[in-house]
Amino acid sequence: MAIMITRGWLIGAFVFEIVLLVLFYNYFQAGQVLLLKGTSTSENFDLLKQREFLGDWDAVDTGRKPKEDIDWTKIPRKPAPKAEDMHDKWIVVTTISSPTEDVKKLAAMDGWKVVVVGDTKTPADWSHPNCVFLSVEKQRKLGYRIHDLLPYKIYGRKNMGYLYAIQHGAKIIYETDDDNSPTSGEITFHQKEKGDFYVYKTDSVVVNPYEHFGQSTIWPRGYPLDYIADPPLHKFVKCTDVEAAVQQGTVNGDPDVDAIYRLTRKDKGVDLKVEFDAKAPAVVLPRNTLVPYNAQNTLHLHKAMWGLLLPVTVTFRVTDIWRGYWAQRLMWDLGLQMSYFPPNAIQFRNAHNYLSDFMEEHKLYHDATRLVRFLVEWKPKKDDFLSRALELSVEMAQQGFYGMHDATLTEAWLEDLVSIGYEVPSINPFPNPCRQVVGEVTELHPREYPSSYLRTGKKLQNLNN
Repeated sequence: MAIMITRGWLIGAFVFEIVLLVLFYNYFQAGQVLLLKGTSTSENFDLLKQREFLGDWDAVDTGRKPKEDIDWTKIPRKPAPKAEDMHDKWIVVTTISSPTEDVKKLAAMDGWKVVVVGDTKTPADWSHPNCVFLSVEKQRKLGYRIHDLLPYKIYGRKNMGYLYAIQHGAKIIYETDDDNSPTSGEITFHQKEKGDFYVYKTDSVVVNPYEHFGQSTIWPRGYPLDYIADPPLHKFVKCTDVEAAVQQGTVNGDPDVDAIYRLTRKDKGVDLKVEFDAKAPAVVLPRNTLVPYNAQNTLHLHKAMWGLLLPVTVTFRVTDIWRGYWAQRLMWDLGLQMSYFPPNAIQFRNAHNYLSDFMEEHKLYHDATRLVRFLVEWKPKKDDFLSRALELSVEMAQQGFYGMHDATLTEAWLEDLVSIGYEVPSINPFPNPCRQVVGEVTELHPREYPSSYLRTGKKLQNLNN
């Protein structure tokens, strides 16, 4: 018997999602999840050590606090690496496994070099051609300030790989995971400083990019839940000389969605295998509009590499999303833009426990809307960019979005960037993503693709048909 998807059925499914969210939220509010406060007391860190998904904090210096004023010009510079160790295009991954097939494919890409960040569980003899393996011991010897602030068994150790790539000549950094693979066998983004792009014409503080690429009922992990039901946005202006310094590619197969979606929009035991519209053009976010982006299929140009820092007092499912929101707000002051690209990678997701994912994503559900509004309204007091970046991190900690330890980590990260010779961008007093508009306001309506729903098994459904 054919399964019919009706509007009433869809509404019922969303009601079920809301009920599920409320039930779990009440469960967490009863004290079953750790909420880090900005004060970061020793009691916070005792609790942190009890939460496996927040890593091993035993060797971490948790007593430091960020300085109020820093003279960035007085930070000592490290010696330059050997010329043969320099490269302009780096791929950064972290793994606890032997080289996967996806990592081998990345290492074989012409013109790219891979840095693999190890952890305590990574095989000590990890090795593969065209890869630099940063073992735990090698990470310690690099002498980065952030080292003593990073716990083990945590995704944030990827920060060591970012610094290594920047120090060793990176002009472009592509970051991904060991279960993602570029579909064409190449990394297909706009690898130039400027280009012509469609820019959203909207006053909304947040947009769902999946709508533009043909999946209007799917939302990315980290998207504020109370914006899910907003109507799709289709108006754009074509602009020249846009600096799309951060570029996120959509991913076919099992894309980056939250646990609420996975628990309520697919049958048990069925893998997600959705597709996005490959013909839809890349799009750019205007000032005062945000979007969640992750660390799974993302390109950073040199001017935005300061924004790679992953916080460590939040969970694996939160860290890259919070990083992305923090970075986007600061990008506005530099005249840099966040962009989303049509599907250029595929993911066959490693096994996950969806309820565990839900627990780890609690701050996304609880705080994403508040964070977006905070960032849009935030007014910096500092005049130079590095101080402004640290200022925002401190205020995010004070607002409880993560622990004050992450503000301390931000300070160390920025000092490390200066010490390895990173060219810090200057604040743009007149930031404008659209230096020149081409033509009139345009409406773009991508092809709507079939999606996943409960009680449909592996068969995808298109609500527009």
